[in-house]
Amino acid sequence: MYINNNAMPELPEWLSLYLDKSHGHDELANHSGLNPDHWDTLFKRLASLTADDVSSRATEISQLLQNGNIKNESNKQWHFDPLPFMLSKADWALLEEGIKQRTLLLNKIQQDIYGDQTLLVDGHIPAKQLFQDPNYLREGFSLPSNELTLFFTALDVYRTPTGEFKVLSDHCQCPLGLGLLIKSRIIARRVMAEEFAECNVQQIKEFLNLFQEGINEYTHYMDDPRIVILTQGIDDPNYNEHAFLSTYFGYTLVQSADLTVRGGDVCLKSLQGLGKINVILRWVSDRCIDSLEQTEYSLHGIPGLLQSVRQGSVKVLNPFGSGVLSSPSIKCNLEKLSQQILKQPLLLGEPNYLSVKEAQSVDWNNLELLSAIDPTLKLDGVLDEQEIKLLISKEPDNYFFQEKPSFSSAPFWHDGQLISKPVVFRCYALTTENGVEVLPSALCFSNEKSNNPRISGWIKDTWINTADRVDLGEHNPPVPIRKRMDVTLLEGVISSRTAEHLFWLGRYLERCENTIRILRIFIDKYTEFSVYPDSIRKSIVARLSNAIRSQYIVYPYIEPDLKLDGIDVNLSKETAFQLLADEQCAGSIINTLKYIANASVQIQELLSHDSRRIIDDINEQIKVFKNVNINIPTRAMQSSLDRVIGSIMAFNGSITDCMPNSNGWFLLEMGRRVERSLQITSLSAALLTKELDEPEELGLLEAVLSCQVSLVTHKRRYRMYQTIGTGLELLLLDAEYPRSLLFQLEEINKLCKHLPTKRRQGVIAAHEKAILLSKTSCYVTEKDYLQKSENGQRNQLIEFNHNTRMNLDTFCDVLLLQYFSHTQTANKLNWTNIEQAQS
Repeated sequence: MYINNNAMPELPEWLSLYLDKSHGHDELANHSGLNPDHWDTLFKRLASLTADDVSSRATEISQLLQNGNIKNESNKQWHFDPLPFMLSKADWALLEEGIKQRTLLLNKIQQDIYGDQTLLVDGHIPAKQLFQDPNYLREGFSLPSNELTLFFTALDVYRTPTGEFKVLSDHCQCPLGLGLLIKSRIIARRVMAEEFAECNVQQIKEFLNLFQEGINEYTHYMDDPRIVILTQGIDDPNYNEHAFLSTYFGYTLVQSADLTVRGGDVCLKSLQGLGKINVILRWVSDRCIDSLEQTEYSLHGIPGLLQSVRQGSVKVLNPFGSGVLSSPSIKCNLEKLSQQILKQPLLLGEPNYLSVKEAQSVDWNNLELLSAIDPTLKLDGVLDEQEIKLLISKEPDNYFFQEKPSFSSAPFWHDGQLISKPVVFRCYALTTENGVEVLPSALCFSNEKSNNPRISGWIKDTWINTADRVDLGEHNPPVPIRKRMDVTLLEGVISSRTAEHLFWLGRYLERCENTIRILRIFIDKYTEFSVYPDSIRKSIVARLSNAIRSQYIVYPYIEPDLKLDGIDVNLSKETAFQLLADEQCAGSIINTLKYIANASVQIQELLSHDSRRIIDDINEQIKVFKNVNINIPTRAMQSSLDRVIGSIMAFNGSITDCMPNSNGWFLLEMGRRVERSLQITSLSAALLTKELDEPEELGLLEAVLSCQVSLVTHKRRYRMYQTIGTGLELLLLDAEYPRSLLFQLEEINKLCKHLPTKRRQGVIAAHEKAILLSKTSCYVTEKDYLQKSENGQRNQLIEFNHNTRMNLDTFCDVLLLQYFSHTQTANKLNWTNIEQAQS
């Protein structure tokens, strides 16, 4: 026991309290060994810490773990413990050897199942059970042998009361947790740097380098290799981990809709068109990988992918069909298979398995029933005895019994003290040309249900001692050998889906900023009217309220009907609340913030850590808005708007310096410019097209200019006189003013240069024509022409705004068809087309 065998001069109080409790099967108290140097080294560094100090570390770690993970309402949080788990050199040597042996064995079984099937013919694996398993992939039998080798695997290990390690489950399809392990190690190095160095912890960087080198083996002789990480999307509860791995390794994160098979090649839909993919690192299960060949239809599959693998045009890691290695038909016979294939006993055993017939004569108190067909079925031998008897009486061959695992416990920090929780260790292995490499760490986690519904589990970083001192100083990385060309100079390619999300994120950011400014001005105007009521202020408030309620100046920017039908200015507070927090209003601030958060989740692998933290703040503000009601004070409303626009401006600043246009970031700026252009035309169309008395016109002009942050500029530029014409000249026709319509069109035109050319030289693309039409209209139009009124309306201004809107809509439609969806518009067939097709 550690309390008797430790070499500590004095134990910290918080540690003594834990060890004084009764522990029958605890990693620290009972399984630390006779010479627990690995634990002593850690606790000597932590001896000076009080319980409050440890709690402070726990809080810091929790914040660091959640920062940068863009969370939604369904995401649960991991509780990362401030105390690492220390694994002795002897235990790790045993685990490492057992993991290597097991990975080698599973590789040989995989090759045989989808190859010669000798193990099935000789009866070492029951063929009926194997073929009934939902993870058995019949299509895998026709795959080349080099497409069946496992690449990256994981296994969950637990310690029995006797100190023996056993395997709870294998993960050969999509091993999860690597991203969480890497992130926990990064945090541990930051918060516990001194302890990390003192304990001589083995580094995981070399394993991660081998991981990338293993992938790069398949692209050595390619000038421009394309490697992608395939995920189900934001609905996958592990999407944050996939996005983190994409950022960490620098691979493009894609969904099935981003890929298509053309001529046997798997292609990525990007801005440049279709680009061939060479390696797919998948986090999608076997059963839904190719809906063309497989019986189960899935939106996450890529039709034709299996045939591409057969032809050798793409490499998929891990290989197809590897999920069957976790089937009961293999697990229950793994010990025998080890003797048969490797001629040696299995170093990491399994829980004891019993057939239904064997279990008839034993006590069920320590057993649980599992299904050979349904992997989700698990019934307790005592609590579910009647149901078990009913099931095994009908189809006894479809069920088997397993000994209940007895998990060891480990100390976790909670509410200022150490508590014990059952733990499992997830270890990772990599199959390379030189053998099997094991990650010198493990994800130590407890899947015990928490009373807190927001906590999904408890995790620890696992530290393994090394004989060599760990140098925390700077290292000079080895210079890579130059291949046929320096592929590191090539930037990653983003999918068309990601490019579209960037475009819309830019639009949402600009829309939110503009809506907040409109609401600020509206609140100012109606509070001013309540203090100084007169007909002019009343008319201005009424027209602003009508424009907001009718959605003329907020999304969806409906083209206005200039009739003003008895707007009750007493409902101004209700109008302001609707624009702030009404989820039924499409253009409300709360909905626009949701759009920003959703678009950010889709591209989070491209965002910096600070940008993701700001999105977390925006999500918190959404929760605040959901709880406000119409009785919210005006002051509180203004204060909330200040916080939101501060977050929006901070987000804009955080991405300004990390926007390589070659990766599609220019689309975010293009989206901003398009949205701002729509806002300018909507404001002028809704509020400036009707001729009014001069004081009322100037009041509305001031409101419009304030919404576009142009009031001060207008006053300084036109000091002598100010009219609707001067306002229109500044807002619409000034090519050098950064907030004008013409300036936005010029910027959009410049940004279009980054789009791949899809027309022959000398021909203007359709989207460029739309922008050119609006630019030309701005250049040839005079302010006097726009401000001229007939019968109380400025018809030329109405027509100008309408035409600009139509051109902008055309621009967005063409952008969608040509660059985001790769859909060509249908052409009507004529006799010439048919004759050409037949010839």
